[in-house]
Amino acid sequence: MGRKAATKATPEKEVNELAMLVFLSAVSDGATIGEAAHEAGVNRKTVYRWKESDADFAEAWDESLEEGTELLEREAVRRAVHGVEEPVIYQGQLTPVWETNPDGTPRMVETEVPDGQGGMTKVRKPVQARNPDGSPKYLTINRPSDTLMIFMLKARRPNTYRERGAVELSAPGGKPLAPVVAAAGGVLVVPGMMADPAAWADAVKKATPGE
Repeated sequence: MGRKAATKATPEKEVNELAMLVFLSAVSDGATIGEAAHEAGVNRKTVYRWKESDADFAEAWDESLEEGTELLEREAVRRAVHGVEEPVIYQGQLTPVWETNPDGTPRMVETEVPDGQGGMTKVRKPVQARNPDGSPKYLTINRPSDTLMIFMLKARRPNTYRERGAVELSAPGGKPLAPVVAAAGGVLVVPGMMADPAAWADAVKKATPGE
């Protein structure tokens, strides 16, 4: 498709081309195929049909998908390194941020509250800070994601950060085990998996060469 403008097009073709552009834009912004199709006002089958029948659209699809993937990767790196903003919860409540005076002390205002005896009494209360939109401001922290960091490192350097695991088995005295523990029903059993340690030791003894 190459996002070329048509010289002469029927109304239906113009509508389809507009839907294609909306779809491609959404994909490049990181949307899934289903989400992008919904935004374009069509279903998944339609966009896949376009891809099969229109080589230019298929090429633009791949380009947009790559752009969207790179955008998601950048966001994953940001969250892994810098973290995401999370509220600070204390005793099950959000932690307010208070306005302060120039000397750093909380700014207080005088207000009236019920005194519990049918009257009112004056008290001094701290003033909660406000966000730019006027909503109450609460304390937050940026919490990096160790899980995302692990995934990013594995993707970039799989040979260095891939998981490695090995189970080393040996018979009593360091002798090698037979490939199959016959006394355990023809199945190799890992130590600790049998409920009866004595049964395991007996199976190892019978299956170990030279015993």
